Amino acid sequence: MQPEQSDLGNVLSDDDVLRFLSRNPEFFVNNQDILPRLRIPHESGNAVSLIERQVSVLRGKCSTLENSLRDLIAVARENESLHQRLHLLLQEIVSTRSLNQIVTLTRNSLRDNFNADDVQILLFASPPRAPRKSAAGKSTATSTRSRKQKAVEGMKILEHDDTSIDLFDELFAGSDTLCGLPGQQQLACFVGEDHADIASAALIPLQHKNRLGVVMLASRDESRFASGKGVMFLNQLGQLLSRRLQTYGTIVPVSVD
Repeated sequence: MQPEQSDLGNVLSDDDVLRFLSRNPEFFVNNQDILPRLRIPHESGNAVSLIERQVSVLRGKCSTLENSLRDLIAVARENESLHQRLHLLLQEIVSTRSLNQIVTLTRNSLRDNFNADDVQILLFASPPRAPRKSAAGKSTATSTRSRKQKAVEGMKILEHDDTSIDLFDELFAGSDTLCGLPGQQQLACFVGEDHADIASAALIPLQHKNRLGVVMLASRDESRFASGKGVMFLNQLGQLLSRRLQTYGTIVPVSVD
């Protein structure tokens, strides 16, 4: 067995490497990508030769590119894992028949997958529809489903004519998730006056034909949902959740005594 075919578990000596290179003089021609990693002395006294400088620069660029590639691979793997988890969530949201379950599933998933300290869902009650007129001119009831719904933990329902809804005009105009620190009045819509510990948040608009509500992911870390953060997955979730709520039926809030 030749030295170059020896067990890779054994440590090669300098003589082994020399014999291998002597028998394979084209090795570095065929494997030029390894050159930037090698340290080859080039005697030039106290001065740094141009060749050494070029090799040093190439070695630095190679290291930077390798680190960037590792980071990109890590991000891609994390995004793939997140996509799979959200896909499972969307399947559960589509199949569930209870609004309470939709709220619970959404809140738990967003807290776990997006490292949110809190998730609050604000829903808007649909305005009452006027009775339809029959051919004889008589009023008939509409066929729209109407479900009375008590607010549960993490969810709040506003009447359709609540002026607080106007606070989110900019959010609905853009149609995309907004990151940053919401205004105090917006925060009060979700959690009342107890919002001093919220340093950043992501607001997901829920709308499909009509404005349905807003989901807020809140964090005590001002950089967690800072302005400019990627929101692709949150937008996708908001779009499907909006369609699901639209088909759920008209929600009528019930006041709790």
